[in-house]
Amino acid sequence: MQIEEKKAKDLFQDRIFTLSNFLSVFRVLLLPFFFQSTYAYAHDPANLRAFSASIFYALAAVVSDYLDGLFARLLHQETTLGRYLDPVCDKLVTLGGLFVVTIHFDFPSWILIVYFIREILGVWLGGYLYLKRGLQGRPNWWGKFGVGIVAVSVIWYMSLPYFLKFGAPYSFLLHPVISAYVLLFVLTAGVVAYIVRYWNIVFHPEAIELDPENKKQAKKYQKI
Repeated sequence: MQIEEKKAKDLFQDRIFTLSNFLSVFRVLLLPFFFQSTYAYAHDPANLRAFSASIFYALAAVVSDYLDGLFARLLHQETTLGRYLDPVCDKLVTLGGLFVVTIHFDFPSWILIVYFIREILGVWLGGYLYLKRGLQGRPNWWGKFGVGIVAVSVIWYMSLPYFLKFGAPYSFLLHPVISAYVLLFVLTAGVVAYIVRYWNIVFHPEAIELDPENKKQAKKYQKI
């Protein structure tokens, strides 16, 4: 299979206004409300309304992340744009959530920096594969698992003031740093997995021959 260059405008040749794309953008639009409620809660841990609102926005983002992929498949609305829009929105939401818990709840700032660098590299790699190689890399399980760990970590760190004020049912809940280091492990594993998968495609494309009938390759790449 020939590897070819693409143009950015080709992304918009498919349908744009789909339910799946709306849900992707929707969770980004939740960020200002999440920032506001979390700020209010961080300055007054007794403000359970603000705490509940923050948890609601966080869970709504997680649920919408699941639903956009589900509806894309059920309604046959899978598009090239949608496959890029979903992870980009994921990156914005996860970085926003981690930034908030870093500012207000002492999430390790150096892990946030590592996460930010990893996401920037991911955007660059995705754009490079599309524009220069005509390929779209399929997400691996490390990336999907990482989004879930970010959600757990954000909610866990946000809950710490509540646990300190009203008590925690289990003592380990007073140590949300556990989730931060689990996230770091997942990030590292994901980076290694992507390096192994894409090294030859990026640096030695002449040695790559993609077979459209190869199911193993189809799990890793999609020809666009």
